[in-house]
Amino acid sequence: MRSARQAVDEVVAGVEVEPVDPGSKQNDIGEERRRRSEALRGFGAALEAEELIGVAAAEVTADAARRAIWLGASLADLSAVTGRSRQAARKRWPQLGHVHRKRKWLADHVDDIRHVAGLVAERAPRARPADSAGFDDAVAALRAGLARCTRDFAPDAAEGDDPAARWLALDELVDGSLRRVLALAAGPADADAGFALHAAAGVLAYYDHATATDRG
Repeated sequence: MRSARQAVDEVVAGVEVEPVDPGSKQNDIGEERRRRSEALRGFGAALEAEELIGVAAAEVTADAARRAIWLGASLADLSAVTGRSRQAARKRWPQLGHVHRKRKWLADHVDDIRHVAGLVAERAPRARPADSAGFDDAVAALRAGLARCTRDFAPDAAEGDDPAARWLALDELVDGSLRRVLALAAGPADADAGFALHAAAGVLAYYDHATATDRG
């Protein structure tokens, strides 16, 4: 396993900075001016690397916080780890409240989502527009997302490498695939198709209200 110093040294080695030569010093011995110039260049590279590593570490931390929220953690749970208030977590990662609302709503409506997505997947072709290429792709994506939802939330579902992935996929099923089908659909050819699209519109309206970013 690499040490932290080795990881930092690798970043430093990849940073390009301009040479620095402050000139000769009265007490220089031998090649000291050249060595000093190289040392200052290394210092500049280390400063650049420090900033890059800080940004990368912050991104990794933010991703870890989002994953915890997708797995049902609250801001209070995060504060128990950070030792700071929920307000501090909300200020540092302002999108976590939105993610928390998404996760809560999705968890409360897995069966409803599956039912409505199933109705739309079955009946939406009766509302195919004249230019159907994008619509057909959206319906295909909806069916694939529905199949994944059925697998992911089965009682004997395997956990997989990323336990949060099923929630991200479920969110995409609602906020992505279902929304695209509804946006592209033409007027339904029969009452059953109309009912499916109406139900989808209701689900999306409920989702948008519950997860709105202006809710804090």
